Parts: sequence; structure tokens; C-alpha cells
Amino acid sequence: MKNKQNIYNYWSGVSIFFVSIAIIALQLMIMRALSVTHYYHFSYLVISPALLGFGASGTFLALLYDRLKNNFAFWNLLFFMGFTISIPVTYWITQSMPLDTQYLLHSGEQIMLLISYNVLVFIPFFFGGTIIGFMISYFKEEVPELYAANLIGSGVGGVFAIGLMFLFPAFKLPVMITPVVFVAMICFWLSIRSKSETYTIKDVMLGTIGMVVTLGAVLVDPPHSVDQYKTLAHFQQLERQGDAELIQQRYGPRGQIDVYSSPTFHHTLFAGAMATTTPPGQLALMVDGQLTGAIFSIDDPGDAEIMDFTPQSLPYRLLDDPHVLLLGETGGVNVWMAKRMGAEKITVVQNNPQIMDLIEEDLAELGGAIYSDERVEVVRQNPRLFLEQTNQTFDLIQLVEGEVMTTGSGGLQGLNEDYLLTTESIARARDILTEDGMISITREIQSPPRDNLKIFSIYNDVVSKFGEGRPENHIMISRNYLAANSLLTKTPITQERIDRFLEESRALQLDREYYPGIVTEEIDQLNIIDGPDDTNYSYIHHAINEILFGDAGAFYDDWAYHVESATDNSPYFQDFFKWSSLDRFWETYGDQWFQRLELGYVILVITFLQLSLIAFLLIILPLLFRYSYYKGTRNKLPTLIYFFSIGTGFMFIEMTFIQTFTKFLGDPIYSVAAILSSILVFSGIGSGVQKKLGIPPVQRMRIAAGSIIGITLIYLLTVDPILQVFIGTGTATRFLITVLLLFPVSFFFGWMFPSGVQMLETSGDSLIPWAWGIDGFASVAAAPLAIILSMSLGFTNVILLGLLFYGIAGLTSYLWETG
Repeated sequence: MKNKQNIYNYWSGVSIFFVSIAIIALQLMIMRALSVTHYYHFSYLVISPALLGFGASGTFLALLYDRLKNNFAFWNLLFFMGFTISIPVTYWITQSMPLDTQYLLHSGEQIMLLISYNVLVFIPFFFGGTIIGFMISYFKEEVPELYAANLIGSGVGGVFAIGLMFLFPAFKLPVMITPVVFVAMICFWLSIRSKSETYTIKDVMLGTIGMVVTLGAVLVDPPHSVDQYKTLAHFQQLERQGDAELIQQRYGPRGQIDVYSSPTFHHTLFAGAMATTTPPGQLALMVDGQLTGAIFSIDDPGDAEIMDFTPQSLPYRLLDDPHVLLLGETGGVNVWMAKRMGAEKITVVQNNPQIMDLIEEDLAELGGAIYSDERVEVVRQNPRLFLEQTNQTFDLIQLVEGEVMTTGSGGLQGLNEDYLLTTESIARARDILTEDGMISITREIQSPPRDNLKIFSIYNDVVSKFGEGRPENHIMISRNYLAANSLLTKTPITQERIDRFLEESRALQLDREYYPGIVTEEIDQLNIIDGPDDTNYSYIHHAINEILFGDAGAFYDDWAYHVESATDNSPYFQDFFKWSSLDRFWETYGDQWFQRLELGYVILVITFLQLSLIAFLLIILPLLFRYSYYKGTRNKLPTLIYFFSIGTGFMFIEMTFIQTFTKFLGDPIYSVAAILSSILVFSGIGSGVQKKLGIPPVQRMRIAAGSIIGITLIYLLTVDPILQVFIGTGTATRFLITVLLLFPVSFFFGWMFPSGVQMLETSGDSLIPWAWGIDGFASVAAAPLAIILSMSLGFTNVILLGLLFYGIAGLTSYLWETG
């Protein structure tokens, strides 16, 4: 076997670079694929435990490194081969498993299938983590360079993944990472092979196997059945029966778009039972297998008469020739309604250009021509960013993106950040209204109500905290039996507008839940929904009265759901979970209590708890099973504290920075890729310069920890005003500002890990694999914890907690025994 000096070379770093690209890209590809074939929350439930493979690789190496290092080249080639083979094999098996997502948490058989699923997805990440950890442990003198290659490769991996998402359908994406791993294996083989050596049978066998697996992964399509409960699965079944036809399909990082035609499809959101006409012929528009909207196959507004019978039409009846802003419109249904209701000008803002290109071009003759009307302006931009940048004013702002059916979601959307439905966003929308203008949101009714109460809470806070006047003079709410329409005005509502509101709502057979001057005793429900015992009004009206005229704080504390306003600091509009309501669910629903919970939050907590338990066991496992080996090793406690702290602190700050700058940049897909790549690449640069600094590692720890804390505290005080100055600039300028702001703190992030590893060199190399595992476990467990904390404490406090961990890491430097 060749010695280390002969083995370590340029190709060693290149191999880690490609492995790191593969690991990050594979993670994103699996999540993208599962978002289509299953659901986003399911992809999160699967990928989080799977990433434990990264930390488990550290445990594996901590147990066996001293035995494996004697034949480093042989074992690492096997790990490379395992990584190459495991990606297509495990993905094929998992896609063939009969998982039922609706019963994952309610069936023992399904739980066992989910565990098996997680174990299979875990395997590739275990091999990838083992390769990097093994090389960092073996070439400990070269850790700054290797860790830099790891970080920079991870940063490139995010961008690489997005590029592939435009080229291949979602179900194919995970296996397309196999060639990248094969390239990494070749690079490693080049690093250990002397120029004078001839090819051996072993070389030929490994190369042949790797090539066959790679070609098979690329050329053979894996199974890709869609979850039976998704709308896409229903249309695929209709297609097999001859009752539906796939008209168009597009795929990309924002989602897979499917458009189907079927005579059985009739969809008009929230249309009331008093409708005297049927919906026109229409196409079904789906994103990631879920129904996003309908495309009316018409060419005249007169054929969209069904929209007259929806609560969404009410604000149009209160305005004359309005200039309308439709935020998040997709299929054009609300454009037809606006034209039918006499809108003078219509501005449509849609974040997904693929949807708009598809409708305006390929589907123009099937209803998409609505967007070519001279009165219609289409803006391809994030709706929240549009609100921040526009100088126009509008008579009506309709938040189409917030008008959804939530029945059957089980609260699974609660994990999604939504910067459109926050107090700050609605306040900005209100600022760009004309004097007589109004904001309209129509949302499905639940029992007990939650969505519409949170909308009301936002409206209430917008007026009381960001405007002048009294909230009760600016809000009108009406409903049918399906949905409630909530209106917020810029100026106090006049008696003339109230009279018109009453007249038009009666014509639409809508119940009035609130308007200035409403008399509770005079309410007589037409569309009867649940309300307090022995009363004639609904819980919606009851809640509004409590918030406006009663003890709002006591109401919020006592209500079954969390319905206080969402804010930019905690933009989780669809988070309704409350720990204090658990006993109420047990008492009310008996054995079915768990199914009635907001499962998005529950899944997040379950994920964190299982990750933490497994991580804890695997961290202490090496110390227990090889007690005699580690008994005399110094610095075990500092190693545990230090690497746990930097792993947790990094994830807390990184995830919060992603949210802060995503709102500034607008496009969530490209923003996350740019932010994540910038942080990782700049951290890689910080790691790469370590050997050239000539500063002892213990001092670098303290300098880096202090710099991270200082720079981030400055960010907390100044970043919002800085970003507000540049919010109106072009995309390139905003990306440049983001990169410049992220560079300083990211540079020092890259100091921490290699400094810790170099400190361990003074204790021998036995703790380096263990440290690698601790850092991996902490990072994986910290991801769901950061979301849990941001939902309850807000992003600012999560950053402060991250800084606390970096402070602990810096102080740990005084515990290291050296010499």
C-alpha cells in the first residue's frame, strides 16, 4: 500500500467535491420526486431520518476506523461502489412499496413500511457520509482543503440539482445522481493509483460494475406511481378508462405541471347552491399532482356566469370599473370574473413563469387567450415582492393565492412559510389601495373556524398597528355554507357602502358575519353553521366580537386553534396547532383525537424526537462499545460540546438567513439555491485558507466564534433597513447585495470545523470520526428544531439561540487539553 503522502493529491479533493455535489443534489431530488408521487410533508418525513446516515457514518467510523485505515484505499473504493449502487437500487425498491400516506401514523403495518422506507433511503447517505468522514479522518493534516471541497461541492450541488429539474421528470431525478457518484469514484481511483501502475482485474471489475449500474440508472425508468389520494392519480385512472386526456405536462424546480381534459371535471371554487347555471367546459390544472385551479375553455366572459354565484364576486359588486390586482392567479378563472364584473384594468401576478407560458402559449386556444386581452397585464414575479416594489394603486386586491380548499389537508401545510398572508404583507397591500379600495380574501370554512379567524386577526392588527382608525370600521365579512369572504378597506366604511354590501350579499344569499354597526340579536342565519349554544349566530361572529369588543387575549388563549396573526418573523399562516388544546381533542374526539390534530406540526415534532433519540444513541454508542479504546483519550467532553454546538448553531442561523433573504430576493426556488450556495461556498473559502493563516487552531476557534456573533448581531440591527433600501432594485442588484452581506459571516463559519479537527490532532486521530458524526447528527436534528422554534418564537430568537451555541463553542476552546 502507498503511504499517505503519495495517496493525497489533487484528485482526493476533487472526489470529495463530487461526492458532496451528489449528497446535496440527491437530497433535493428525493424531496422533489416525493412531492409529486406523494406529498411534500411525506418527503420531509422521509428525508430527515435518511440524513441521519450522514451522522451514522461518524459512528461507524468511530467504531471501526482504527481497523479500516490500514487498508484505506480498498475500503474507500468499496464505500464509493456502495454509494453508486445504493442510489438506484434503494430508490427502485422504495418506489415499489405499497405505502398509504393517509394511514402512515394510524396503521402498524404502514408504520413498519415507513421505517423500511426510511432505512432504504438512509443507505446512500450513509455511504456518502462515510466517504467524506473517512477521508477527513485519514488525511487529517489536509482537513482545511478537504472540508473546503466538501462545502463548495455542497454549494454547487444545490445549483446543479435545480438545473437537472428542468431536464428530467421528477420520478427520474434521484437516479440521475448516479453518474455524479461514478465520476467521484473515478476521481478517487485516480488519486490512489500511481502513474506507473498498470490496470488490474480489480480496476476493470470496479469500472465495469460502476458503468453498468450508472447506465442502467440513466436508461431504465424507475417505478413512479402517484399516491392514490392525489388529484393526478384520479385523472390518470380516468385516462386509463378513456375519460380523460393529458393535454400538457411541464416539469421544473417549482413543480410538475399537468393539464388534463375530462368531461367529468367541473370545478368552481366556493360557488353557492343558488347558482342557476352550470360551470363551462374546463381543463384541470395541477401542480405536483394537486389541483391548483381550472382553466375555463371559453372565449367570452358571458360564458363565465357561474362566477357570479361565488363569494369572491361580492367586492366587484361594491366597486365601479375597478383596477384589479390578482395575486397568485393561475388558470384565469378570476380574470374572467373580473372582466365579467366590469374591471377597467386587471393586473395578474404569478410567481411560476412555466404556468403562465403554458397557459398563454400552448393553451391559448383552449382558454388561455384571456391573458392576451389588452386590459390584462401579466407580471411574472413573487406576489409579495411585487407588493414591495410596485408604485401602482389598485381599487381591489384579491389574494387568489390564499383562496384554497383546506379540507383533507390535516394541517399538513402548516410547515410552509407564506409571506403573502402576514400582517406586514397585508399592511403593504393596504398602502397601495386607492382611497375607496379594498382587499379581498375568500377562504374555506372549518368547524370550529380557524382560517377565517386568522385572516380577521391579520386585518385587525393591520389597522391597529400599521394604520389609523379603529379596525371595526374597516372590515366586512360574509359567507355562504362553503367559504367566507373577508374585506378590508383603506378608509372607514361609509353607510352607503354598508347598504350596498347588505343588498348585494342578500342577493347572493350570503350571511353577514360582520360589518360596522351589525346587531348580533338581529342575525338570522341562512347558511347555518355551528355557533355557541342557545344563540342565533356562528362561531365566526362570536370570535369577531370577542377580538374586537371583548378580551382578545383571553379568547386567543382559550380557542382550540392558534389563530393569532402570522407575521414576517413567523410567517406560518397555516400553523394552527396549540399544545394547550390536546386535552380538548382527547375529550371531544376520543380514539380519533390524533387524526383531528394539525398533523404538519405533529409530524415535525415526531421527526425531531426520533432524530434526537437516534442521534443520542449513536453518539454514545462508540464510547460504550469501545470503552477500553476511548478510555484514555483526552478531550471527549470538549469534542462533544464543540461539534454539537457548531452543527446546531450553523443550522439555526443558516435556515433563518434563508428565510430573511428569500423574502428580499422573491423567487423562493432560485433564492434558496443562491443563498445556500453562497453560504456554503464562502464557508468553503474560509476553510480553505486555514493552513495559510499561521494562527493556532484554539485561537481560530475564538476569533471565528466572536466574529460570527458580532457580525450576526450587527445584521439583526441593520439588515432589514438595508434590504428595504434595495427592495425596489433589479434582480441582479438584489442578488449582489445578498452575496455581499452573506460573505463575512459565512467566511467565519468555515473556520470552526477544521479548527476543531486540528485541535483533535493533538489527542491522536481517534476522536475525529466521532466528531464528524456529532456534527452531522447535530445538523440533522437542528433542522426540524429550528422550524419548531421559529413557529413559536420567531426567526429573530432562533438566530439568537444559534449565536448562543456559537458562544458555547468559543468558550469550549478553554476546555481543550493540548500538548
